[in-house]
Amino acid sequence: MKFKIPQRYQRIAKRLTTAELQEPNSSNGLLSEKDLFELNIGRRSDGLFLGFYSKKGIITAFERYGIIKNLNDLGFKNLIFEINTNDPYIHRLVIYDGKKASNRLLIEAVLRRKSIEIQMPFQTSLNGKYFDTLAIEWLCMQNPEKNFSEDKPQFPGQQYPGLGIASKAVEVLLITAWRLHLAGLLNTPDHFHNAYLYSRIFYYVNPDHQAWFEALKRDLKSYPLHVISWAIEWNLVIDEKRGKPLEWVIGQQLVPLHTDLKKLFESRKYRQYVQKKSKDFKFRLDYEKYKQMKKNRRIT
Repeated sequence: MKFKIPQRYQRIAKRLTTAELQEPNSSNGLLSEKDLFELNIGRRSDGLFLGFYSKKGIITAFERYGIIKNLNDLGFKNLIFEINTNDPYIHRLVIYDGKKASNRLLIEAVLRRKSIEIQMPFQTSLNGKYFDTLAIEWLCMQNPEKNFSEDKPQFPGQQYPGLGIASKAVEVLLITAWRLHLAGLLNTPDHFHNAYLYSRIFYYVNPDHQAWFEALKRDLKSYPLHVISWAIEWNLVIDEKRGKPLEWVIGQQLVPLHTDLKKLFESRKYRQYVQKKSKDFKFRLDYEKYKQMKKNRRIT
């Protein structure tokens, strides 16, 4: 699962200066009283998103990475950016189209800095050590102009289809973690489809969770992604070793940026532990009950 941020984005990231990313929001180029207090001088970072970005800086970054163009191409041309940094630990970024309303919300990201402890069930020099990460507390990207269809089925937790920019969004978040000198990007998926999409580059911090997830993918690989996700939601995936419906495991996934963490999650020890542990699990999806539930719930 080795992953590299596209070189084009790396070049953009290196060219974006701190001055641009912390540019005050005043439209006339003059500093307002509020801007004076939000300047990142020394340790002063109140009001800045994640202690680093001004709203104008975020807009500049989104322009350079092409996210604004992506949204414009989808027909969203009246973008409204809103950041909320009232909570000193958890910050929120929202992008609306046209007006601030739930049915015009395009992107919502709730982020924080979070420390994780490494505790592997095998010997490693990192056990007991802590690393600071950028944690995704919530991430929603949706297209309120689209409807679900057979080609774009609804997943649990979705109100509208996605925007088609999930990969780019994760890459930009990785660049954000790198810029903030953090050890990785952390995510806690609350549905199977989220975990599956993230699993292309994310590892579960707990290898027991990784083994459990790999077994799920192995045993249910003949089913479409949305079927598995709804079946888990409706308690229709059976844990055959334990004789009861599967309960979704809330576990942390990580893209390691710190060299030591990369070595750990790419190591033979981690991989072999996961492979061995995955044999302890066996899952089955009750497809007949799924079809009946789908019919009753009228899910596309």
